[in-house]
Amino acid sequence: MLNLTLLNLLLNLTFRSRHPLGSLRRSLLIGLSPLAISLTATIAAAAPTSEISPRPQAASEIGFEFPGSRELNQAAVTEVEYDGECPGKESPTTEAKFSSTKTPPAAGRRVTVRNVTRGVTSDPYPYTNREYHQGRSSESTRIALGAKHDGKQLRVLEGENQFEYEIKQGDRVIDSGTFTAMFEKIVDVQRRDAVASRESICMNSAVALNVCADIRARTEYKCPRGRVIRSLLEPADRGITTLIANQTFKSIVYKLNGEIRRLSPGDSATYTGNSLNLNFNPTCTTCEPTRSLSLQPGKRYQFRASQFNSNLTELTDFLR
Repeated sequence: MLNLTLLNLLLNLTFRSRHPLGSLRRSLLIGLSPLAISLTATIAAAAPTSEISPRPQAASEIGFEFPGSRELNQAAVTEVEYDGECPGKESPTTEAKFSSTKTPPAAGRRVTVRNVTRGVTSDPYPYTNREYHQGRSSESTRIALGAKHDGKQLRVLEGENQFEYEIKQGDRVIDSGTFTAMFEKIVDVQRRDAVASRESICMNSAVALNVCADIRARTEYKCPRGRVIRSLLEPADRGITTLIANQTFKSIVYKLNGEIRRLSPGDSATYTGNSLNLNFNPTCTTCEPTRSLSLQPGKRYQFRASQFNSNLTELTDFLR
Protein backbone atom coordinates (compact mmCIF):
# COMPACT_ATOMS: atom_id res chain seq x y z
CA MET A 1 0.00 0.00 0.00
CA LEU A 2 2.87 2.34 0.84
CA ASN A 3 4.56 1.56 -2.48
CA LEU A 4 1.41 2.55 -4.43
CA THR A 5 1.02 5.78 -2.51
CA LEU A 6 4.62 6.76 -3.16
CA LEU A 7 4.26 5.85 -6.83
CA ASN A 8 1.22 8.06 -7.35
CA LEU A 9 2.96 10.92 -5.61
CA LEU A 10 6.14 10.66 -7.64
CA LEU A 11 4.31 10.32 -10.98
CA ASN A 12 2.94 13.82 -10.46
CA LEU A 13 6.48 15.25 -10.02
CA THR A 14 8.85 16.26 -12.78
CA PHE A 15 12.00 14.24 -13.16
CA ARG A 16 13.81 17.07 -14.87
CA SER A 17 13.35 19.46 -11.96
CA ARG A 18 16.56 20.90 -10.48
CA HIS A 19 15.02 20.96 -7.00
CA PRO A 20 17.39 19.51 -4.31
CA LEU A 21 14.91 16.69 -3.71
CA GLY A 22 15.26 15.46 -7.28
CA SER A 23 17.82 12.80 -6.34
CA LEU A 24 15.60 11.61 -3.52
CA ARG A 25 12.68 11.10 -5.90
CA ARG A 26 14.82 8.99 -8.21
CA SER A 27 16.05 6.89 -5.30
CA LEU A 28 12.54 6.22 -4.10
CA LEU A 29 11.46 5.08 -7.54
CA ILE A 30 14.36 2.72 -7.79
CA GLY A 31 13.36 1.25 -4.44
CA LEU A 32 9.83 0.42 -5.49
CA SER A 33 8.98 -3.20 -5.76
CA PRO A 34 8.55 -4.85 -9.19
CA LEU A 35 4.89 -5.43 -8.28
CA ALA A 36 4.25 -1.70 -7.93
CA ILE A 37 5.90 -0.96 -11.24
CA SER A 38 3.91 -3.71 -12.96
CA LEU A 39 0.67 -2.41 -11.43
CA THR A 40 1.47 1.10 -12.66
CA ALA A 41 1.91 -0.12 -16.21
CA THR A 42 -1.40 -2.00 -16.06
CA ILE A 43 -3.29 1.09 -14.85
CA ALA A 44 -1.72 3.22 -17.58
CA ALA A 45 -2.74 0.72 -20.27
CA ALA A 46 -6.31 0.62 -18.99
CA ALA A 47 -6.73 4.41 -19.00
CA PRO A 48 -9.62 5.52 -21.26
CA THR A 49 -8.78 7.01 -24.69
CA SER A 50 -10.79 9.57 -26.68
CA GLU A 51 -12.93 8.05 -29.49
CA ILE A 52 -12.38 9.20 -33.16
CA SER A 53 -15.71 10.35 -34.71
CA PRO A 54 -16.53 8.96 -38.19
CA ARG A 55 -15.90 11.43 -41.02
CA PRO A 56 -19.19 13.01 -42.15
CA GLN A 57 -20.27 12.32 -45.73
CA ALA A 58 -20.27 15.28 -48.15
CA ALA A 59 -23.71 16.66 -48.97
CA SER A 60 -25.04 15.96 -52.47
CA GLU A 61 -24.45 18.72 -55.00
CA ILE A 62 -27.59 19.25 -57.08
CA GLY A 63 -28.49 22.03 -59.48
CA PHE A 64 -27.13 24.05 -62.39
CA GLU A 65 -23.51 24.37 -63.34
CA PHE A 66 -22.33 27.05 -65.73
CA PRO A 67 -19.41 26.93 -68.20
CA GLY A 68 -16.39 28.79 -66.89
CA SER A 69 -17.71 28.99 -63.31
CA ARG A 70 -16.79 26.91 -60.25
CA GLU A 71 -19.95 28.01 -58.44
CA LEU A 72 -23.02 25.78 -58.47
CA ASN A 73 -26.41 27.50 -58.83
CA GLN A 74 -24.98 31.01 -59.17
CA ALA A 75 -24.82 32.94 -62.44
CA ALA A 76 -25.13 36.37 -63.96
CA VAL A 77 -27.74 36.99 -66.66
CA THR A 78 -27.21 40.02 -68.89
CA GLU A 79 -30.03 42.27 -70.08
CA VAL A 80 -29.15 44.71 -72.85
CA GLU A 81 -30.95 48.06 -72.96
CA TYR A 82 -30.66 50.03 -76.20
CA ASP A 83 -31.07 53.77 -76.55
CA GLY A 84 -30.66 55.93 -79.65
CA GLU A 85 -32.74 55.67 -82.84
CA CYS A 86 -33.70 52.05 -82.17
CA PRO A 87 -34.48 51.73 -78.44
CA GLY A 88 -35.45 48.40 -76.94
CA LYS A 89 -34.36 45.50 -74.77
CA GLU A 90 -32.77 42.11 -75.35
CA SER A 91 -32.06 39.25 -72.96
CA PRO A 92 -29.09 37.20 -74.18
CA THR A 93 -29.15 33.61 -72.96
CA THR A 94 -26.82 31.90 -70.50
CA GLU A 95 -25.83 28.25 -70.93
CA ALA A 96 -26.51 25.88 -68.02
CA LYS A 97 -26.38 22.13 -67.36
CA PHE A 98 -28.16 20.16 -64.63
CA SER A 99 -25.89 18.07 -62.40
CA SER A 100 -26.46 15.77 -59.42
CA THR A 101 -23.81 13.90 -57.45
CA LYS A 102 -26.64 11.96 -55.82
CA THR A 103 -27.99 10.56 -59.09
CA PRO A 104 -25.43 11.01 -61.87
CA PRO A 105 -26.13 10.56 -65.58
CA ALA A 106 -26.55 7.09 -67.04
CA ALA A 107 -27.79 5.53 -70.25
CA GLY A 108 -31.51 6.05 -70.89
CA ARG A 109 -31.97 8.90 -68.41
CA ARG A 110 -33.64 12.29 -68.84
CA VAL A 111 -34.15 15.15 -66.41
CA THR A 112 -36.95 17.70 -66.20
CA VAL A 113 -36.35 20.95 -64.30
CA ARG A 114 -39.23 23.34 -63.50
CA ASN A 115 -39.00 26.88 -62.20
CA VAL A 116 -41.68 27.13 -59.50
CA THR A 117 -40.59 30.52 -58.15
CA ARG A 118 -43.36 32.85 -56.99
CA GLY A 119 -43.88 35.35 -59.77
CA VAL A 120 -43.53 33.05 -62.80
CA THR A 121 -46.56 31.80 -64.71
CA SER A 122 -47.81 28.38 -63.64
CA ASP A 123 -49.73 27.22 -66.72
CA PRO A 124 -47.27 25.77 -67.37
CA TYR A 125 -44.31 26.60 -65.16
CA PRO A 126 -41.18 27.42 -67.14
CA TYR A 127 -39.42 24.08 -67.61
CA THR A 128 -36.79 22.23 -69.61
CA ASN A 129 -36.50 18.53 -70.42
CA ARG A 130 -32.98 17.41 -71.30
CA GLU A 131 -31.01 14.26 -71.98
CA TYR A 132 -29.10 13.03 -68.91
CA HIS A 133 -27.21 10.00 -70.16
CA GLN A 134 -23.47 10.72 -70.22
CA GLY A 135 -20.68 12.68 -68.57
CA ARG A 136 -21.44 14.36 -65.26
CA SER A 137 -24.31 16.63 -66.34
CA SER A 138 -27.25 16.96 -68.69
CA GLU A 139 -27.20 18.37 -72.19
CA SER A 140 -27.11 22.16 -72.09
CA THR A 141 -30.13 24.44 -71.87
CA ARG A 142 -30.39 28.17 -72.47
CA ILE A 143 -31.47 30.41 -69.59
CA ALA A 144 -32.91 33.91 -69.98
CA LEU A 145 -34.81 36.39 -67.87
CA GLY A 146 -38.59 36.16 -68.07
CA ALA A 147 -41.70 34.85 -66.37
CA LYS A 148 -43.45 32.78 -69.09
CA HIS A 149 -42.57 29.36 -70.43
CA ASP A 150 -40.58 29.44 -73.67
CA GLY A 151 -39.95 26.34 -75.74
CA LYS A 152 -36.41 27.47 -76.56
CA GLN A 153 -35.24 28.94 -73.24
CA LEU A 154 -35.73 28.28 -69.53
CA ARG A 155 -37.05 31.51 -68.02
CA VAL A 156 -35.86 32.74 -64.62
CA LEU A 157 -36.40 35.79 -62.43
CA GLU A 158 -33.75 38.05 -60.99
CA GLY A 159 -32.60 36.86 -57.57
CA GLU A 160 -33.31 33.52 -55.93
CA ASN A 161 -35.29 30.96 -57.93
CA GLN A 162 -36.85 27.73 -56.65
CA PHE A 163 -36.64 24.66 -58.91
CA GLU A 164 -38.10 21.18 -58.88
CA TYR A 165 -36.30 18.38 -60.69
CA GLU A 166 -37.29 14.86 -61.75
CA ILE A 167 -34.89 12.26 -63.13
CA LYS A 168 -36.36 9.39 -65.14
CA GLN A 169 -34.93 6.07 -66.23
CA GLY A 170 -37.10 5.44 -69.22
CA ASP A 171 -40.64 6.05 -67.94
CA ARG A 172 -39.77 5.43 -64.29
CA VAL A 173 -38.98 8.29 -61.91
CA ILE A 174 -35.82 7.36 -60.00
CA ASP A 175 -35.12 10.65 -58.22
CA SER A 176 -36.82 13.97 -57.58
CA GLY A 177 -36.33 16.97 -55.34
CA THR A 178 -35.79 20.70 -55.18
CA PHE A 179 -32.92 23.16 -55.27
CA THR A 180 -32.46 26.92 -55.42
CA ALA A 181 -30.34 29.01 -57.76
CA MET A 182 -29.38 32.66 -57.64
CA PHE A 183 -29.35 34.81 -60.79
CA GLU A 184 -27.85 38.29 -60.83
CA LYS A 185 -29.13 40.66 -63.52
CA ILE A 186 -26.49 42.79 -65.20
CA VAL A 187 -27.83 45.67 -67.29
CA ASP A 188 -25.69 46.61 -70.29
CA VAL A 189 -26.74 49.94 -71.84
CA GLN A 190 -25.78 50.38 -75.50
CA ARG A 191 -26.56 52.91 -78.20
CA ARG A 192 -28.28 51.49 -81.26
CA ASP A 193 -28.95 53.58 -84.36
CA ALA A 194 -30.64 52.67 -87.60
CA VAL A 195 -28.53 51.03 -90.31
CA ALA A 196 -28.61 52.55 -93.80
CA SER A 197 -29.21 50.35 -96.83
CA ARG A 198 -29.15 51.66 -100.41
CA GLU A 199 -30.81 50.07 -103.40
CA SER A 200 -32.07 50.86 -106.89
CA ILE A 201 -35.83 50.79 -107.33
CA CYS A 202 -38.34 51.51 -110.05
CA MET A 203 -40.48 54.51 -109.20
CA ASN A 204 -43.44 52.35 -110.13
CA SER A 205 -42.95 49.28 -107.95
CA ALA A 206 -45.20 47.28 -110.30
CA VAL A 207 -42.64 47.58 -113.09
CA ALA A 208 -39.57 45.32 -113.27
CA LEU A 209 -36.16 47.01 -113.23
CA ASN A 210 -35.16 45.60 -116.63
CA VAL A 211 -38.01 47.54 -118.33
CA CYS A 212 -38.17 50.48 -115.90
CA ALA A 213 -37.85 53.97 -117.34
CA ASP A 214 -37.65 55.71 -113.96
CA ILE A 215 -35.02 54.11 -111.72
CA ARG A 216 -34.23 55.88 -108.45
CA ALA A 217 -31.76 55.37 -105.59
CA ARG A 218 -33.54 54.72 -102.31
CA THR A 219 -31.76 54.84 -98.96
CA GLU A 220 -33.64 53.29 -96.05
CA TYR A 221 -32.64 53.56 -92.41
CA LYS A 222 -33.74 50.39 -90.66
CA CYS A 223 -33.90 49.21 -87.08
CA PRO A 224 -33.72 45.51 -86.19
CA ARG A 225 -36.54 43.32 -87.56
CA GLY A 226 -36.75 45.55 -90.64
CA ARG A 227 -38.54 48.54 -89.11
CA VAL A 228 -37.85 51.54 -91.37
CA ILE A 229 -37.62 54.83 -89.47
CA ARG A 230 -36.85 57.03 -92.50
CA SER A 231 -36.32 56.78 -96.23
CA LEU A 232 -34.61 59.03 -98.79
CA LEU A 233 -35.30 58.97 -102.53
CA GLU A 234 -32.89 60.38 -105.12
CA PRO A 235 -33.99 62.21 -107.15
CA ALA A 236 -36.83 63.22 -104.86
CA ASP A 237 -39.32 64.20 -107.60
CA ARG A 238 -42.52 62.20 -107.12
CA GLY A 239 -43.54 62.23 -110.80
CA ILE A 240 -43.20 58.97 -112.73
CA THR A 241 -41.43 59.06 -116.09
CA THR A 242 -42.40 56.81 -119.02
CA LEU A 243 -40.22 56.34 -122.11
CA ILE A 244 -41.21 55.70 -125.75
CA ALA A 245 -38.49 54.91 -128.30
CA ASN A 246 -38.60 54.51 -132.09
CA GLN A 247 -36.59 51.44 -133.09
CA THR A 248 -37.78 51.43 -136.71
CA PHE A 249 -36.22 53.02 -139.80
CA LYS A 250 -39.07 55.43 -140.37
CA SER A 251 -40.81 58.23 -138.52
CA ILE A 252 -43.75 57.34 -136.32
CA VAL A 253 -46.80 59.54 -135.82
CA TYR A 254 -48.97 58.81 -132.76
CA LYS A 255 -51.28 60.49 -130.29
CA LEU A 256 -50.60 60.65 -126.58
CA ASN A 257 -53.56 61.74 -124.43
CA GLY A 258 -55.08 63.22 -127.59
CA GLU A 259 -52.00 65.22 -128.70
CA ILE A 260 -50.22 64.34 -131.93
CA ARG A 261 -46.57 63.37 -131.50
CA ARG A 262 -43.79 62.37 -133.92
CA LEU A 263 -40.67 60.29 -133.37
CA SER A 264 -37.82 60.06 -135.86
CA PRO A 265 -35.90 56.78 -136.30
CA GLY A 266 -33.67 56.12 -133.30
CA ASP A 267 -35.22 58.88 -131.16
CA SER A 268 -36.99 58.54 -127.84
CA ALA A 269 -39.23 60.71 -125.69
CA THR A 270 -40.15 60.72 -122.01
CA TYR A 271 -43.49 61.64 -120.50
CA THR A 272 -44.55 62.25 -116.92
CA GLY A 273 -47.92 61.23 -115.58
CA ASN A 274 -49.91 58.39 -114.15
CA SER A 275 -52.41 58.19 -117.01
CA LEU A 276 -51.03 57.83 -120.55
CA ASN A 277 -53.24 56.77 -123.47
CA LEU A 278 -51.49 56.18 -126.81
CA ASN A 279 -52.97 55.81 -130.28
CA PHE A 280 -51.06 54.73 -133.44
CA ASN A 281 -51.58 53.05 -136.81
CA PRO A 282 -49.80 49.69 -137.13
CA THR A 283 -50.01 49.64 -140.94
CA CYS A 284 -49.28 53.26 -141.71
CA THR A 285 -46.84 55.13 -139.51
CA THR A 286 -47.92 58.55 -140.80
CA CYS A 287 -51.65 57.87 -141.09
CA GLU A 288 -54.47 58.54 -138.67
CA PRO A 289 -54.01 56.34 -135.56
CA THR A 290 -56.33 53.38 -135.39
CA ARG A 291 -55.10 51.42 -132.41
CA SER A 292 -55.43 52.54 -128.78
CA LEU A 293 -53.26 51.44 -125.82
CA SER A 294 -53.07 52.39 -122.12
CA LEU A 295 -49.44 52.70 -121.04
CA GLN A 296 -48.11 51.60 -117.69
CA PRO A 297 -46.42 54.58 -115.96
CA GLY A 298 -42.66 54.23 -115.44
CA LYS A 299 -42.17 51.65 -118.18
CA ARG A 300 -39.95 51.63 -121.26
CA TYR A 301 -41.74 51.13 -124.62
CA GLN A 302 -40.52 50.84 -128.18
CA PHE A 303 -41.97 51.03 -131.65
CA ARG A 304 -40.50 48.26 -133.77
CA ALA A 305 -41.24 46.28 -136.93
CA SER A 306 -43.28 43.14 -136.32
CA GLN A 307 -41.29 39.90 -136.28
CA PHE A 308 -43.95 38.27 -138.43
CA ASN A 309 -44.59 41.11 -140.92
CA SER A 310 -41.99 43.84 -141.43
CA ASN A 311 -44.70 46.14 -142.87
CA LEU A 312 -46.47 46.21 -139.54
CA THR A 313 -45.42 48.35 -136.56
CA GLU A 314 -45.97 47.22 -133.00
CA LEU A 315 -45.46 48.76 -129.55
CA THR A 316 -43.63 46.43 -127.10
CA ASP A 317 -41.61 46.52 -123.92
CA PHE A 318 -38.13 47.99 -124.36
CA LEU A 319 -35.66 45.91 -122.35
CA ARG A 320 -32.54 47.49 -120.95
